Amino acid sequence: MDLDIQTEHTLLRPEWHDQIHAWVARCARFHPEVAGIDVTLRHGESGRHPEEEVDVEAIADRRSLRVAKHAELMSVALHDALDALEHELLVHEAMGRRV
Repeated sequence: MDLDIQTEHTLLRPEWHDQIHAWVARCARFHPEVAGIDVTLRHGESGRHPEEEVDVEAIADRRSLRVAKHAELMSVALHDALDALEHELLVHEAMGRRV
């Protein structure tokens, strides 16, 4: 499985890197149809408050599944995004079985 991690206006912290790699390892085991994962961690400003954003895209069976989550903390946004992508992968698999 291909993995691409990008950051914008933030540095990749070791714990985020570890969290992403652990999730990808589980994903490879439980979702073998996933060919690649792209993760973008982005720091921005929303008014006076910092806003963290994580975009995650998976290519599964030549179909693109994408989620984006925002939070005040990057670790929360990352957890939420990976959790949401897991849900999208489960729906994708369920829909594929129906066809």
